[in-house]
Parts: sequence; C-alpha cells; structure tokens
Amino acid sequence: MNPWSRYNTLFRSERYGWFLHNTLSAVMLELDERHHAMAVALEEGAAGAGAADEGFTALLEEHGFLANPETEKLKLMELRYRRNAACFGTGYVGLTICPTLACNFSCPYCFEHSQTDMAMMDQKTIEALLQFINSHKEARHLSVSWYGGEPTLAFGVIERLTEAFIALFPDYADAGMVTNGYLLDRAKIERLNDLRITTVQITLDGSRAVHDRRRTLRGGGPTYERILENVDSLMASDWKGQCSIRVNVDNTNRDEYTALHHELLERYKGKKLLVYPGHVNRFEGEGLTKTTELRTAEWSGFQLDCYRRDGITPRGGFYPTGGAHNTCIATSHQGYVVGPKGELYKCWEDVGKERMVVGSVHEEPFITNPELLTRYTIGTDPHSDPNCLECKVFPVCGGGCVNKRMRAQQFGEGGITYCSPLKESLEAYLDAYMDVWHTNQICSAVLGKGEAPSMEKGYRMVQPERKQEDEETKNPLERLATQE
Repeated sequence: MNPWSRYNTLFRSERYGWFLHNTLSAVMLELDERHHAMAVALEEGAAGAGAADEGFTALLEEHGFLANPETEKLKLMELRYRRNAACFGTGYVGLTICPTLACNFSCPYCFEHSQTDMAMMDQKTIEALLQFINSHKEARHLSVSWYGGEPTLAFGVIERLTEAFIALFPDYADAGMVTNGYLLDRAKIERLNDLRITTVQITLDGSRAVHDRRRTLRGGGPTYERILENVDSLMASDWKGQCSIRVNVDNTNRDEYTALHHELLERYKGKKLLVYPGHVNRFEGEGLTKTTELRTAEWSGFQLDCYRRDGITPRGGFYPTGGAHNTCIATSHQGYVVGPKGELYKCWEDVGKERMVVGSVHEEPFITNPELLTRYTIGTDPHSDPNCLECKVFPVCGGGCVNKRMRAQQFGEGGITYCSPLKESLEAYLDAYMDVWHTNQICSAVLGKGEAPSMEKGYRMVQPERKQEDEETKNPLERLATQE
C-alpha cells in the first residue's frame, strides 16, 4: 500500500462533518466517522489500517490520497510540462497595448507613475508595431487588451490598429479594454462591436461618496455619476460583450463592496455584467500604506465574509482546481505589454518604468534587455523553487504572481507576498465550498435535476465536475482583458 500523500488535508466542517482533500488530484471526499477513523490510521501509518474496507482504500489509491512520492513527482513534472507548453507556444501573439500612458484620473493607489505623459502612439509606432506582429511568422492568432493610462484618450489609435489587426488575422474577434469609464460615451460605445471589443472592465470603488474620494479627476472633481451614466448607456446599447465592474478593495472601503455588488446586479439585471473585488496591494502604489492594505489572511477573511454574510462567492468559486498555473502574459514567450512609444514590457505593473523595458518595436532585434526577459520567463518558474515544491497547496497555487515573485526573490524587495491565500485558508475555502455544494444539491433535487452522490458506503466524492477544457493545455494569452 502506498503512503499517505503529502498533499492531503483531513478536516472537519462544523456543519457537514469530515472531509479529505488532495490538492494534486483536486479530489475531495466526504467521510462518515468510521472512514474518518480509517483515514487517521492510514495517515499515522498503522499496520492493516485499510483492511477493513478495501474498496475505500482502492479509491484512496486511485485518486492519489495514498501515493508513491515518485509518482507525485512525475505528476508535478507533467504540470511543469503543461506550463512550459503554454508559455512557450508560438501559435499566439498576446499584446496588452497602451495607446497612451496619460490618464484623466489621479487615483492614490495607482502603480503607474507616467499618467502626466500626454504622448499618444503615433503613426510611425503603429507601423512598427504591425511589423513586430508580422515578425512572429508562426502565429495564427492575435489576442489584444487595450490598456493605459486611459485608453479612451487615444480612441483613434484603437480604431486604426484594429482595422489593421482584422486584415492580418481573419479570426481576430475578442479584444478587451480596461478603462475608468469616464470617457466611454455613446459614440465610443457604438464602435465597440466593430472594434471586436467583447469585454470592458470599469472600476467603481464603492458608493458615490467613497468612490469620489478615491477616484477623482486629475484636476479635481467627482467621477462616479458620469461613469454610472456611461455604464447605463453601455448596458442599454446593442453591444454584444460583457462588462466587468472591478471594485478595488482595501481596509478603507471593504465595507462598501457588498452593497455596491448587489446594487449593480439589481440595476443591470439580465445584462452581461460581472462585479468583483480587486485586491489592492501596497507595493502597487505610493498612496497605500501598510495599515490600508488587506494582507493575505485579511483578503481571505474578506472573501469568506462576503459569502457568509451576503451570499457572494468569489470569481471561480471556493474550490481550488488543479492544473498548469502561474501562466500569464509575463511568462509567455510571445506575450508583451506595448507602450505608446513602442517600448515593450512583460507585465502590466511595469508600464512606465524605464528599468522594466525589455525591448522596443523600433529596434532590431526587438529585445534589448534579454536578462529581464529571462528573469520573467525562466527565473519565476516555481518548479525551480524548493519551498514551493515542499508546499502542500502548490498544485492549486502554482507559485502565485510572477511579478511579485521576481521582485521579492530576484530584486530583494521587501513586504511583497506572492503566496496564494490558500496557503493559510485552504480549510476555510473548502468548508465554504461545501456549503455552496449542499445548497446546489438541494436546489437540484427540488427541481428534479438529479440527486447527490450516495453516502451509503460511508464516503462520497464531492468535488466539482471537471470540464474537459481544464484537462488541456490552455493558451495563457486568450484572456487579457481583466486585471486581477
């Protein structure tokens, strides 16, 4: 019999009893008292512990709760292979394009420091950018997210480039845009379908009073009313995409989120609208202090409180799924953030920082800082980090944010946490998931849509049904429009 897996978590829910979860297989079992006692004996290595129920033991073996350490190493190697396959694929080019770094807002937590640079991407840079894209000969698809600064300040650049992108890539169809929403008037909204912009992210930070203290115009003045009017116009238009409202949350406005969440979903009922909280980190902006930011454990507590008090589940739910994590534009071989002068970065948070430029569309070769490129694509690989490999939640965390990891480990910046909240709060998240699971099972039974798995044997599997797409290596550049 194989030994107890290092990736197991055996815990008790006050409402629902005993559970056993494995982060490497992403499987969870609900156990009665007898099978919990057997699991404890197996964990302690007691002789003959599994003999009383060979079917249960066989299930534990099948799903990795009892596992040979060498087999687990091979599974981690498979995850690493899938990560590398996604990161170093050449079939896609993924660009986050900043047509300007100028911004009409002055938000205290913004990590960018170039908002007063009013330069717009000129025709020479547009042509150079198109040549840069064409240089990726094997690329069959192009993913684009419009960013800034404030991209609507340079809407004409978006229009000119989109026309060229459609000519280059016939399947070009799913661009995204991150905007403060202040200038997203009806004239621009009417162009979104033609510009193939299918996702728009807009930020509202709470009630009118709270938002207008945090997100003011650069010269001073409120912004909430104008943004909401533009969201009204967007939701009432024939635009076919989905709008995401991001609420940047810290200790000063955490109590604002649930009311705004419910208000917006009620206001735009039946529309394609997502409302979610964004975790504001201290290192991202000069206007955020240690007392203002929500630390990792506090962020977990905030998400759990939103569910327990107000029934709001986080994006993706509470259940931690396995797979090839830690992939994004920063780790992707053909993923870049493009500045208005043609400068190339690897991460959204590097925009406007000269020392973080990896190249330029005007240079030949395009990459002028291969060391920084290597730090991002190779140096942030968590599979080379012994601390990650020893961590129980690594299979569902994947090493966390690569920008934070690089800055903390390679540049020695203090006060940066890149570990997943799951490291401290796995059991709490799984407990919340079971509450959601039981609620869904009751609803399904009432509506005649099926029955829950039986506990007749004294145990049952309760993890979410895994979609086929989760089994396949994904392109990390497909979804660039939403900033985490």
